[in-house]
Amino acid sequence: MLTAFPARTYRQRIDAVKRRLAERGLDALIVNYPDNINYLTGFDSLGFLWYQALIISPKLERPLFITRTSEEPCTWELSCIEEAVFYDIARQDPLRIVADILEDHGLGQARIGLEMQASTFSALQYTTLLGHLPQARFEDASVVVAEERLIKTAEEIEYQRSAARMADHGMRAAFAALRPGISEVQVAGIVAQALGEAGSEYSAISPMCATGRRSTMTHAMPHRQTISPGDVVILEHAGVCNRYHAILMRTAVIGTPSPRVREVATLLTEAFNAAVDVARPGTPVGEANTVCNAILDRIDLSRTRVHRIGYSLGLAYPPTWLEAMMVDEADDHVFQPNMSFSIEPNLSLYSEGFGIKLGDTVLCAADGSHSLSELAPELVVID
Repeated sequence: MLTAFPARTYRQRIDAVKRRLAERGLDALIVNYPDNINYLTGFDSLGFLWYQALIISPKLERPLFITRTSEEPCTWELSCIEEAVFYDIARQDPLRIVADILEDHGLGQARIGLEMQASTFSALQYTTLLGHLPQARFEDASVVVAEERLIKTAEEIEYQRSAARMADHGMRAAFAALRPGISEVQVAGIVAQALGEAGSEYSAISPMCATGRRSTMTHAMPHRQTISPGDVVILEHAGVCNRYHAILMRTAVIGTPSPRVREVATLLTEAFNAAVDVARPGTPVGEANTVCNAILDRIDLSRTRVHRIGYSLGLAYPPTWLEAMMVDEADDHVFQPNMSFSIEPNLSLYSEGFGIKLGDTVLCAADGSHSLSELAPELVVID
């Protein structure tokens, strides 16, 4: 069994999820998020491109995994799964199989939790399951496993530390490659190669690079546009160790930055550092966002923020590396030791033709929070 953790760790996680189900009054949980399936079993495969599910219930002796036939070798070799059903995608309806399993175990009329927010559980699959189990009572349980994942163990933190070293290596490679005439896609390719050299697995989001006016487009994917003298260049990627992600975002300028770019970047660094500093155990997570905005508004910059300041981080598969906790005032979590999350107060000054990215993976400890990156959270000038 080739997994990131020993079998006992996965058994402990399953038991913890069962306790959460009991607290919610749920009789079963159907897990569809690939990161949650990995967290609970170690299963690591692209099999999530087709329907797959892990059924957990006190009425099942062991969790039961349903996936397509081509995933059988991965199931037995790359997980601690002991019981599985493999279906032929050309001949069988996997939702019918799920319904039959639940009925066979007396769960046809039970309260069943579904991960309704999972990108791997479509509206069509939901309505199909409803049709197969008309007497079951379904409810959204998307955060049941996610809440269990928020506090990281020492082993998980070490994987994220390793991933952060990989991300740093990728960013240093990007800085070394930046020059007039090189394209965004070339830079992104250099980062991808550097991440691979450092031992990183593929990330939930591929390396990003945008230059010049495109730096205002925070989520623009790399294009063939070439870098010119004076351009602002935004960079974002993640290192990955056993699917645990550490993300990193930085901004560089080719040549001397304008006074305005320098002013904005300097204030953003101050806001970033203040947000990390306030992320102490017992503090509401929204305080990081509040403190950041107060600093940015010295020169009316909070309105140029492009999204919330951060979110919890850990295991991830495409299409996203976000976990359940959102670092904003609407979230009722408080920072706790061994939480890992991003701090990324990215700006898009669209009317001025430039944007700035700054983001790290941050770990909360008993004495406060700190970035896992070794790179200074500052604007980088490429001479």
